[in-house]
Amino acid sequence: MSIDKDLLKQAIENPSGIRFENACKLATQMGWIEERTRGSHVIFRHPRANLIRSNFPRPLNLQRGSSGKAKAYQVLQMLEMARELGIIS
Repeated sequence: MSIDKDLLKQAIENPSGIRFENACKLATQMGWIEERTRGSHVIFRHPRANLIRSNFPRPLNLQRGSSGKAKAYQVLQMLEMARELGIIS
């Protein structure tokens, strides 16, 4: 699946403004696989996560905020992990 460039741009430019559903969609487009849902948390794993385990020991966790948007710090973490994996620059 290819990465929606507009969605990626939105996440980079305004991580606090991205809707939760779009953050999950972007994570999937970048190769994360939804592992489980627990309450408002959706946990994703990446097939190549072992490459970045020293910097990111935990899987990607996205959480819906009260406004229906993803938590900004989690979106930033997803982008940082994607950079470490070489998915985005």
